[in-house]
Amino acid sequence: MTTAASSPPAPVDWRNLIQAGHDLLNAQPAGNSPTNEHIRRAVSNAYYAMFHALAESNASVLVGSPSDAATAAAWSRAYRGLDHTTARRELQRHRQEFSVQGRRFANEFGDMQQFRHSADYDHTVGFTAQEAIAYLDRAQAAILDYTQTSPTERVHIATLTLIRPR
Repeated sequence: MTTAASSPPAPVDWRNLIQAGHDLLNAQPAGNSPTNEHIRRAVSNAYYAMFHALAESNASVLVGSPSDAATAAAWSRAYRGLDHTTARRELQRHRQEFSVQGRRFANEFGDMQQFRHSADYDHTVGFTAQEAIAYLDRAQAAILDYTQTSPTERVHIATLTLIRPR
């Protein structure tokens, strides 16, 4: 893997993950249904869109826009510091402290993580293409709601999801 030393950190764009999920469901030849694997990958993308939206928000509200090597490194560390289990647990534990939009995001994050686990690891659980589309749409709506929360609330959520309590 190579990266340019002067390039600012580039997060995974959650919008592209949502679009890729839809593309997986629509990329079939005319008259054919999406495969089980395409549907499962689309379900997984719904969760990962939420995860990367939160990671980007956390880094941006805590570090700001990277302007030099030091802030770029700090931004990347904050972005990469988000842990799946910790994020879900802390969002659920503190959701009563959040605005309506923040609570919606917290609830959807937990649901989408569970759907992703089933899609990626549980062959006994099946999904339809319509369910996958609904999950992608729910994830997108929750992310858009989250972007409407106050910067103060996003800082609070960033610290909850990134810093272990003692």
